[in-house]
Amino acid sequence: MTATAVGLGACTAGGAPLAPAPLPVAPAASSPYSSRPATTDVDPGVWADARARAVTAVLEARVADLGRRDETGWLAALSGPASGRLRTTQAAVFERMGAMGAGDLRLVMVRETTPPVPAPRGTQVEWDVKASLTYRLLGFDTAPRSFDLDLTFKADPARPADLVITASAPSARPQPWDLPGLVVRREATSLVLAVGTADRVEEVVRRARTAESRVAAVWGEARPAVWVAPATDADAARLLGRSADDLAGVAAATDGPLTPGEHAGADRIVLVPGAWSSLRPDGRDVVMTHELTHVTVRAATTRSVPVWLSEGFAELVAYQPIHLPEATIVAPALDRVRSSGLPETLPADTDFDPGTHALPAAYGLSLLALRTLADRYGTPAVVRLYRAAAGGLVLPTSQLDDREAAVDDALGSVMGSTRSALLQAWQARIRRDLLP
Repeated sequence: MTATAVGLGACTAGGAPLAPAPLPVAPAASSPYSSRPATTDVDPGVWADARARAVTAVLEARVADLGRRDETGWLAALSGPASGRLRTTQAAVFERMGAMGAGDLRLVMVRETTPPVPAPRGTQVEWDVKASLTYRLLGFDTAPRSFDLDLTFKADPARPADLVITASAPSARPQPWDLPGLVVRREATSLVLAVGTADRVEEVVRRARTAESRVAAVWGEARPAVWVAPATDADAARLLGRSADDLAGVAAATDGPLTPGEHAGADRIVLVPGAWSSLRPDGRDVVMTHELTHVTVRAATTRSVPVWLSEGFAELVAYQPIHLPEATIVAPALDRVRSSGLPETLPADTDFDPGTHALPAAYGLSLLALRTLADRYGTPAVVRLYRAAAGGLVLPTSQLDDREAAVDDALGSVMGSTRSALLQAWQARIRRDLLP
């Protein structure tokens, strides 16, 4: 996602807004917004360009203020009846963005969502705008991440350059800097953004280090990661842009933009406090290692793989140092086999949909498939298989969008094997685990 500053009108980034031209008065009959015969009202369309230039100029100035760490400038345009609360909220956002290392802020697009009503000169009117921006967390993000703001502006139609901001809120998905009480802990390989007690923050920092060592032991390296630990499940759902139902039983999720053919560079690992708090210490390490595996792999590969491979590999890495009977780890999968019979194919992507209620079984069956390969060919060979399927192989044009075909090619080139052989060995392993 390329960060491109889009100026509306003739104002360039960081420049001063153009002085508005004298505004003609539109007769009331031509305005769809007015039902009264006022001949002095200025139609919103008459000053639309000047309004757009003024909005862009103010937002570009705030972008520059963040880059200069100029809090006074950041707050200068805020006004209105609730300006005290707005200034307090925006001062806290400014502080959190600075502590997080938010930088390279870019204004991408501005769109007016609710125009002002017709009003005479000398009367201030409000209108709503959606602003789209991108940013990076310096030292962690190698690609930009986007977010939207819903803003309300207020100005006199005769003096649009003197506009003020009367409201600002995240559009749908907040960013971590919108979380009240956020604590920032920056280390060389982890950025922890957590809400809660000092003990909770320290636990996330400590387990992030454990996850890093476990991922590096298998993949060869671990990607520096951003960990977000909100206070509530509702906050986690909003950060992820998902519903609470989607997160039922989910202790953590990886989220970030992913463009085919490119490495992921702005991932966030969001811990979901309800399910997270129900886990034992080993379980929390498993969850964090699983998610860091996704982040590390996404940052090192350029092509998507079937979900059974991505989730099975993350489970393989996460459970590598855990000494539990395999039948215990994959118990939901074995229960499903007992009730539905031995599966004839590897889990489909749809099996990982939370709405199917088959998620735990799909994870277990995928782990068994990856362990089957690891036991036969070694874990390093499984890593090579994944790298090959996720971008390391040159595929025929007809197979570029066929993720399963890419895995089949990788099975042959890396392991000299086939999907049929994998299925037979996998089914044999499931039958063995079903034995008392």
